[in-house]
Amino acid sequence: MLMGKNFKKLSCTVCAALMLPLGGGGEIAQAEEAAVRTSNIYYQQVDAPVVQPAWSLSIARPKVVDNLEPVTAIAENGKVFMMQPNGKLAALKAATGTKLWEFGSQLAQRMVYNNGSIYGMTSAGALYKVKEENGGKVWSAALSYGAADSITVTGGTVYVTQGQKMAAIDAATGKIKWRIAEDPNNYYYGSKPQEAEGVVVRNYAVSGAITVSLVAVYDKTTGTKLWEASRQQAPLVIKDGILYSERELFMLDDDPVNRKIRIAAFNLRTGTLKGERTYSWTDKASTDGVYHGGGSYSSAFLNGNDLYIHQGQRLALYDFRNYVTGAEPVKKWAQESYDQRTPLGLVHQDRIYFTDENSHGLIAMKLATGQYVRFDQGENDSVQSAVFGKGVYVGQSDGLLHAYDLMSTKPVFTVRTGSREFGPLLKTGDMLLIQSGGKLHGIKLPAALK
Repeated sequence: MLMGKNFKKLSCTVCAALMLPLGGGGEIAQAEEAAVRTSNIYYQQVDAPVVQPAWSLSIARPKVVDNLEPVTAIAENGKVFMMQPNGKLAALKAATGTKLWEFGSQLAQRMVYNNGSIYGMTSAGALYKVKEENGGKVWSAALSYGAADSITVTGGTVYVTQGQKMAAIDAATGKIKWRIAEDPNNYYYGSKPQEAEGVVVRNYAVSGAITVSLVAVYDKTTGTKLWEASRQQAPLVIKDGILYSERELFMLDDDPVNRKIRIAAFNLRTGTLKGERTYSWTDKASTDGVYHGGGSYSSAFLNGNDLYIHQGQRLALYDFRNYVTGAEPVKKWAQESYDQRTPLGLVHQDRIYFTDENSHGLIAMKLATGQYVRFDQGENDSVQSAVFGKGVYVGQSDGLLHAYDLMSTKPVFTVRTGSREFGPLLKTGDMLLIQSGGKLHGIKLPAALK
């Protein structure tokens, strides 16, 4: 009985307390209204099944030197060759993650695969070659390129670059054929070398009153510079002894309405100008008072004999083989949101690709219809994107990787990597390899994306 009475008294006390007014003066307090309020019920969410990696292993975290993208893994022939956290190179079975062999120590994050061999750099700047099957060392060449920015294997020669430096090494023996170095006070940002028809071509940025692009041509056998031309961009194509290159017109022809692209044709061995092509169009007048050039406003690329020119409001196709002065394009497409997109200059599966300058997402335009399709449907910005065959793979800044079918654009699966960091995505056979947050994940692809 006593306990019951005490309970009743307590209950009444609580009820009375709940009925008392809050705040001074007996006023009832009101919830504070937001000074600014917005909402969005139309955000997109990718709806796809979550899949687990077939395996995951620790991988060396990328070390970015001079803003160059390091290489910590490559995938070929059903194998993955990766840099381990201990600085050793390891070969794995892509399907299972099983380690096949290890090689070296204190290796740099720079390597390529070519014809059954891996070529890479040591931290001390030596170039090495090892066999794909067992990791056996074939040879080593001391270059002192501790910060090499590219390795290119072509025509039996390995080209290694570091800024303005370039070396040519015999791929079979490791013998250094020649080495060159341009003046670092005038030449900047050298491109990967391109070998064709007995020459090697590189592009540089050259400093003067303004910084402009320069194309330089070297003899393949000796490394001797044959010629160079200022205000020329990387070759569109090298064919039948002619190098075709788009002229850089910045501050030479900045007419914002009457636009043009000029393509020079040089003799590959002498640099003699053999001719020039001009492709013109009319753009709408600039409303912000700023001249816009390059990218979606005026740039070109070749796909076979198809010359695509991004002309601001439109994308135009010309027959490169049959040039006629003043000829109209063979085909035209409206270039949607061209002031917010960067063209990637390539064709794959009858689509042309762009990146969004805000979300960094991948965008494809179907050549058959001119329809634009976005592959940044997730809730966060894209960090890494790749297209392999008919599969599109997008790693987001929230650690999710979404896979899409390129043809239908439908999401196929999602992987939760647990990290906002993504390295380049790789694929070999039916395995997708994801580098994320110091881990390498192997994902078995469904049949639709193989």
